[in-house]
Amino acid sequence: MSDPRTILITGASRSIGRALAAHYAGAGHRVFGCARGDSDLAHDNYTHIKADITDEAAVRDVFKAVLDAGCVIDHLINNAGITQSRPALLTGSAEASDILETNLVGAFTVLRETIKHMMRAKHGRIVNISSINVPLGSVGGALYNASKAGLENLGHTLAREIGSADITINTVGLSLVEGSGMAEGLSDKGLADKQAELIKPDLITTEEIAHAVDFFAAGAAGNITNQVVYFGGVR
Repeated sequence: MSDPRTILITGASRSIGRALAAHYAGAGHRVFGCARGDSDLAHDNYTHIKADITDEAAVRDVFKAVLDAGCVIDHLINNAGITQSRPALLTGSAEASDILETNLVGAFTVLRETIKHMMRAKHGRIVNISSINVPLGSVGGALYNASKAGLENLGHTLAREIGSADITINTVGLSLVEGSGMAEGLSDKGLADKQAELIKPDLITTEEIAHAVDFFAAGAAGNITNQVVYFGGVR
């Protein structure tokens, strides 16, 4: 994205979301970030809104804050999510509900409110953040994998529902991201096993993620929607 845009990033207080917020704010875009927690990102182009996306009223308040600031969201990076590294048989109902409420229901609420916002502006680009765990069915992440698969399918359906508008919905499926804690949370064997499943096993960077997001967000990508691109060579 070369021209300055207004971007909303969910899950922006840490890890990938924070890195993307810093990247786009530093590139001259107006960035609004929301998350359950506070953010330590201080930049003139960045506004942080403390909000839990599982709280419908809080999500609406995020968009009110954007409008009150005199801004209209051009792009959404739907990134917020809870990971899982526990066998399914050891996953309790409360943990399962929390994952699904955040990764799927909360993500849906953000998508719905974003699309309403973009419909008024008659333009928008949405990128959902998914994972290579969906096609790989990675062990230890059954609920996480299912929630991200649901998010991908949700994007497919919504893209069709709004197909007549100049709004696109696409998905980027991340592999292991450098500095995000993904690789650090795995044992040496776990990391080797994961990388062995990939054609391109190297850790990816924030800049690489932003490059994929920028492709879908480009003005010339107005006829590209309902697509999923995975890192790592996964199909």
